[in-house]
Amino acid sequence: MTEHPRNIIPASDVPAIDATPGDQVQPEAAPEKYPDGINPRWDVAQIATRGHVLVGRLEYLFDKVKLPSIWLWFLLLVLTWLMLNGKINNFGPQVMRLDSAGTFQRLLTYDPTTYFDIGGGLRAGPDLAWLGRYAPTPESLSVANHEALITAVVADSGKFGTKVDDWVAVPELKTQPTVTRPAKAFAKNSAELRNGVVSVPEDGGRDIIVAAYVEGRWAFTIVRGDACGTMVGPVVKPCSDETNSDGRWSNMVVSTINTLKPKE
Repeated sequence: MTEHPRNIIPASDVPAIDATPGDQVQPEAAPEKYPDGINPRWDVAQIATRGHVLVGRLEYLFDKVKLPSIWLWFLLLVLTWLMLNGKINNFGPQVMRLDSAGTFQRLLTYDPTTYFDIGGGLRAGPDLAWLGRYAPTPESLSVANHEALITAVVADSGKFGTKVDDWVAVPELKTQPTVTRPAKAFAKNSAELRNGVVSVPEDGGRDIIVAAYVEGRWAFTIVRGDACGTMVGPVVKPCSDETNSDGRWSNMVVSTINTLKPKE
């Protein structure tokens, strides 16, 4: 028998019968570089689930509308304040006309000039609401005594102006009023309103204001020289009638009375 030479090959060098390119050992590929080390196909998919995406979108939208919504609420508050204080009277009624029965109008609107009770049967707007802290008391002047007070102040003002030291008619009154400066009329002398408080301006002012309780009601009179005007209360004969029969307050009356308002 003829002997044939054999070439022995290691088993590791012999390819498998079902070998495919995918089963063969491939050279190690260089790792792919991603921005910030994040693989968009795997890492992002694990973190950015559908829930995360929806929440993120909502947070983004809220962040964008947060500042405009704050300004919108502020604008609504300003408009509401202006409407309730009568600054834009036409706005309220136009909206309320949608309510044919007028129910909402009665509930949500009011007359700002007669909202606050200031005592003595009178109501006023927010500018004169402070008078409510000094509501008239039963202890007060009679109509006759009040008329005598106004007559005396007019007489002295016509002759001597605001030079109180020269006045002669007021010191002769049976019921003596308190003569003071406007800043002290209510701040220091509100208890003397039952006898009348005469506020004399300084620094060249001409308008003298007489405030008093008359038969448990308010009375305000403005005196300038030998002329006078009744703003609130019983009208004195020598004075012009500056009162309003409908209970409303003129801008002149409001601004004049507010010169007596105590500082907060």
